[in-house]
Formats: sequence, structure tokens, C-alpha cells
Amino acid sequence: MCRLAPPPRRTTSSFGRSPDRGEILALIETDKVSVEVLAEASGVLTEILAKADDSVEVGTLLAKIQTGAGGAVAAAAPVAAPAASADVAAPAEAVDVSGLTGIRAGLARAHAARHGEPMPGAAAPAAAAPKPSAVAAVPAPVVAAEGAPGRTERRVPMSAVRRRVAQRLKESQNALALITTFQEADLTESIKLREKHKDLFQKTHGAQLGVLSFFIKACATGLMDIPGVNGVIDDATSEIVYRDFVDISVPIPSPRGPVTCTLRNCESMSIRDIERGLAGLMEKARKDQLAVEDMSEASFGIVDSGSAGGMLGTCFINPPASATLGTNAVKKRATVVDGKVVSREMMYLSLTYDHRLVDGREAATFLGSVRDKLEDPSRMLLDV
Repeated sequence: MCRLAPPPRRTTSSFGRSPDRGEILALIETDKVSVEVLAEASGVLTEILAKADDSVEVGTLLAKIQTGAGGAVAAAAPVAAPAASADVAAPAEAVDVSGLTGIRAGLARAHAARHGEPMPGAAAPAAAAPKPSAVAAVPAPVVAAEGAPGRTERRVPMSAVRRRVAQRLKESQNALALITTFQEADLTESIKLREKHKDLFQKTHGAQLGVLSFFIKACATGLMDIPGVNGVIDDATSEIVYRDFVDISVPIPSPRGPVTCTLRNCESMSIRDIERGLAGLMEKARKDQLAVEDMSEASFGIVDSGSAGGMLGTCFINPPASATLGTNAVKKRATVVDGKVVSREMMYLSLTYDHRLVDGREAATFLGSVRDKLEDPSRMLLDV
């Protein structure tokens, strides 16, 4: 099931206009991505079969475009605007604050503003204008009550993606026993390794070498060593499902913002394979060509708040995963190495996990294993 959203502001998909081939007519939003609906031919838009915010099935006809010389004839039949409703709600009565002073009067005015009631002395609100029959636009800002110049509000509908994310977050919070453990990792050696070999790596393998691949490799080997962190509880059958594969969800940049994509079978991938997989997902995201399988369910997740400057935080788990690794910003900090105080590239790591399945000892052991591999990348080469 998909939701039809209004087109971008740069387009106006209304009856009778003449779109060009390839022009954006509307957006289709699913719980994963937003897909642009393009005009398949130049002509006149003669019929709109689905309205904004409608839920449509895949393959549903959304609109009709008449092409050819006779296309201008179809534009002569505009859709009639719907008649205004005869029933108009009576304006709400103003709040009586004549006997109130100070804080009580302020609270009464705030109550009136929240519930859309007129303020004392303010003019009654005008009746709402009828909505046009074309694709709905974003509602205009609602001006606050008199006496508060410059304070405005506006309401916009939640996208299907945002609604689905909100629903999944609450399902995760209600179903899982979430707890977080932390570690501090010294990434100096990993960063040195990347800086030393990044040019040769790109020349040899055709992909850039980043630190994210080190995190994925460290997590994949750790998950195979500690299968409980890679498992999941099947609440329907009261069984624990242990997986012999590792599918890791990672943040991928796209023109619309970060998108969570999944690398499958990471347990059998080398650093080179991981970087090639990431490069392929980034290229698809850049061209807006991500498929549903690219965003399939994962057995483990990596969430990055460091790109936004986050220093320390917890994560949510996206079932059917039972744990998520949180990465944060890398900062130079003074630390002790071989009895000497030196400046090192440090990062705080977090692991949020389902405590119903994963014990604290398993979580701490797994996160410590990831930390050790990042501090000494040669351990991933030697599989120790």
C-alpha cells in the first residue's frame, strides 16, 4: 500500500495544465522511501484519478494525459469547485477573564489560544473557505491570537515515512527491554591505516576506504563469536532464533537525507567487499534507485550520530534486530598509553540491546571485542 503525496513546490499538478515528458506530477510515499511520479509523455492533464493523501495499490492509474494535436480540447473542461457546506459552526464564545488577574488571566488566555477560542476583544473567526479540487497544498501558517505579534504556528501532514518510523519506534519501545552499555575506543590506529592506504585502496579496488567498513567488519566477527547478540526472540512462539548470518543496517547518505540500508552476509565479506557494497548503495541512493531489498530487515544495526556532532547517546532497535551499535564523534583527547599522557583520536561507543535476550556480560564482551578490533585493526586480518 502506498500513499499519494502532493507534488514538490516547483510543480503544480492541476487539471488542464500541460506537463512535459519527465515532469514530476506527484510523490508516492511508502514506509521506506518516496518515489517521484513522472509524466510519461507531453500533453494535457485531462483527469486526476487519485487525490493527495489517498492510499493506492501498486499499479493503480493515477492520472490521464491526452497527447497529440487534440490535446488542447481536453483543457476546456475544468473541474467544478465543490460547493461550500451550508452548515457553518457557530464561533466559540470568548473566555471571560474580566474577574481574573495576573497568572490566572494568562493561563486563561493560553487555554483559549490552544483550543482555538477567540480572545477577549478579538473579532470572531471567519468561516473556512471551501477547499479546491486540485491536489492539496501545504496549509498556510495559522496566526496566533492578538497580543502576540510575530508568534505563528503552522500544521503540515506527517509523511507516510515519518508515520511509519514513529509507529516502529513505539513498537520497539513497548516490546523490547532496552538497555545501553558504553565503551571508549581509541581509533588512532584505524585512522592511520585508512590515511596510509586510502589512495592505493581506491586505485586497486575502485572504492574509497572509510572507517565505517572497519566498524562493520568488527561487528560481523563479534556477532559470529557471540550469537546471542545476533539472535532475536520470536514472541509469537516464545522461541529464540539464532542466526548463522549477519545482515547489518547502515546509514547511507542520499539527496533526501540519510537512508538506512542493509548489507547482507557481512560475516563472509572482506573490507574490500564491504567498501564495494557501500559504494554501490551510495550510488543507488544518489540516483534515487534504491530497491526494497536494499532496505530489507537486518539482524544488527549501526547508527551514526557523530556526523551531526553527537558525543554520547543511546539508540533505538529496529526489530527483528536485538542490538544496535551507536557511533559518535571522534575527538582528540588526552589518554595514557604505555604510562605516558598522549593525544589520541577517541570515540565513545554505545550498544543498545534487548535485555530479554542479551545478558549484560554478553553485551559488554561484544562491545569490548569491537573496541579491541578498532584499536588494533590487524586483529581483523588475523581473525583474533
